Amino acid sequence: MTPDIKFEVEIMSLGGQGDGIGSHDGQKVFVPHTVVGDRVRVQRSGKPGASGAGGETIRAKLLEVIEPGPGRQIPPCPYYGECGGCSLQHLGEQAEQDWKRQIVVDALARRGLEDVTVAPTRLIKRDSRRRTRWTAIRAGGRLLMGYQKKGTNEVVDIETCAVLDPKLNAIIADVRNLISTLKIHKKGLGIAATLTDTGIDLTIEAPGEPDMELRMRLSEFAQKHEIPRLSWGPKTPEVIIMAKEPVIAFGGTNVVAPATGFLQASAAAEAVLTELVLAHVGDAKKVADLYSGVGTFALALAAHGCQVSAYDGDERAIGALQAAVNKSAGRVNVHSEIRDLDRRPLQTKEFKKLDAVVLDPPRAGAQVTCEELSMSAVPKVAYVSCNPGTFARDARELVDGGYALTRVTPVGQFAWSPHVELVAEFERSV
Repeated sequence: MTPDIKFEVEIMSLGGQGDGIGSHDGQKVFVPHTVVGDRVRVQRSGKPGASGAGGETIRAKLLEVIEPGPGRQIPPCPYYGECGGCSLQHLGEQAEQDWKRQIVVDALARRGLEDVTVAPTRLIKRDSRRRTRWTAIRAGGRLLMGYQKKGTNEVVDIETCAVLDPKLNAIIADVRNLISTLKIHKKGLGIAATLTDTGIDLTIEAPGEPDMELRMRLSEFAQKHEIPRLSWGPKTPEVIIMAKEPVIAFGGTNVVAPATGFLQASAAAEAVLTELVLAHVGDAKKVADLYSGVGTFALALAAHGCQVSAYDGDERAIGALQAAVNKSAGRVNVHSEIRDLDRRPLQTKEFKKLDAVVLDPPRAGAQVTCEELSMSAVPKVAYVSCNPGTFARDARELVDGGYALTRVTPVGQFAWSPHVELVAEFERSV
């Protein structure tokens, strides 16, 4: 089949990245921006994929939707298809909910875990993202500020974003005006914004050190727009002005989050994840929170009456958590420790006397930790994951070690994207 050939295909399923999958002349065809049931006209694009039992795979470009499938909707964003931030705005809510659940089911099945209760996906309100990173660059004599096109360094200039909290959208124009006055490196610069309980924490990720005149301008901007903290720098940002602490409350305890530090993408998603973790941990008294970050779960567990040991390799995150605990004057029962859990995981003996373990690792998962945990006698494990593939691998380790995987709940906190969060519940069965 030559690259310029056009043909029709019916979409029968969705792949792991959200591309529609159909069949043409015995070959599997992948078509972005399609849904199950679509009858579409496409044009082959790119090189053939690897051959397998089903034959060569083809990537194709969508030319026309001849007959829409039942799960198709009109994308709500004017930048959709150009901006690389969202890839699934054409997918209706129920279709997205079902597909994200199926991603988890399929990941478990590939590890031989077919008989697992996978709950319906808990979808999170669309316009609830509390953190983002814009890219700014000068091109063709004008400033572009927004998100990159998929697979390129080109920037799509935006005025609003459909997944952001309205408070972040409200400041885009003001941030653009500020950035327009700055000297921008040819590679551009980043602007990280996080909505905290006390306002928007802003970091301009630009190289070099700002001079006194620029510091004054940045400070004036922060004061005018009630920015609690404005920082400068790409790696370890320098605080230019902090009118008040940018705090986020976890379990009723205020934490001053590090600039550009990790938080769950939305407060609504965080609430669902916390609800599921607490429901599983139940009346556990002694709990270890692994990959704790700034204390999202540790502080909620402490408020639930647990005695918590929190571990994370991020020095800034643990510092923020410990500072919050210290301010509580003994009210919050959390002990924190800086520990790289991938290089120095908790050993089996360190799990003794624990009633439960909560872990929320990065996308790579927690393979070594789960190997040790599988040999422990901890009664309950709550595993929060942002990668169904590595989670399923780790789940297999725990199940082989005598744990029962009783329930998995997918959480759709990344609207219109292939990313899936989940909370899994394990109980020691033997």
